[in-house]
Amino acid sequence: MPARQLKKVISASRRTELLAHYPDHLVRRLRELDPANIHTVVLWTKDPANLLRHEEVRGVLREVGQVFVHWTVTGLGGSFLEPNVPPPSRQLALLDDVISFVGDPRRVHWRYDPLISARRGDCEAGNVDLDLFSSLAARFARAGVPVVHTSFVTIYRKVARRAEREGVEIESFSAAFRRRFISQLAAAARDLGMDLLTCCEPGYPRNRCIDGELLGALHPLGEPCRTDRARGQRELCGCTVSLDIGHYLPCPNRCLYCYARPAAGEGRGPE
Repeated sequence: MPARQLKKVISASRRTELLAHYPDHLVRRLRELDPANIHTVVLWTKDPANLLRHEEVRGVLREVGQVFVHWTVTGLGGSFLEPNVPPPSRQLALLDDVISFVGDPRRVHWRYDPLISARRGDCEAGNVDLDLFSSLAARFARAGVPVVHTSFVTIYRKVARRAEREGVEIESFSAAFRRRFISQLAAAARDLGMDLLTCCEPGYPRNRCIDGELLGALHPLGEPCRTDRARGQRELCGCTVSLDIGHYLPCPNRCLYCYARPAAGEGRGPE
């Protein structure tokens, strides 16, 4: 089938946390695109509560072909690295209900991403911790979530400036340490029946977070979507074509390592 005839895959959004903080923007954009023309909405979130309690979000998502969730639980929620992200226990209390809404645990992927260790004064925060990973992985695995994505944090210049301004020292790790630790994570995931995929991690294969072949296979009606590689992504990104409906809006999560636009306060919504 020609690409122009295929329904769209929507990414919502790599650029900011739409589901948690801009649900009205999410609803408006999906309505503008016409849910009947949407193959899959891929939601990226650190707090999926609105998937369960926001009636307009739930309503429009019920009209699209499929909902797929990339759910980031790093174990750092509430720390100085992720000050406004819910702690893991609060997030994971929603897991079974989120799976019920999307209809299949394979439509949820866990993101233990990024891997980071840092210090601010006498306080330390980090998730380069095999025990922490294993405890979180066990909960996702019990629910049937099949895949975890991970990578070490990338320190962009604006992230370095932000860390310096806030008095945070971010630890660096050698390539050998990274390989060894990722191998340990992969083994721990494998023991629980999960696959571990790296995301734009140097020295590893090009993987897909948005995977048109997977989305087609999981679609309730078996409808295909585009499977060609998206343009404009990082060199190691293998994601297939999607339309991102977010903007670089100020994100109230205020994650210190964010490459986008963390808000100083609550931020301002789209005009």
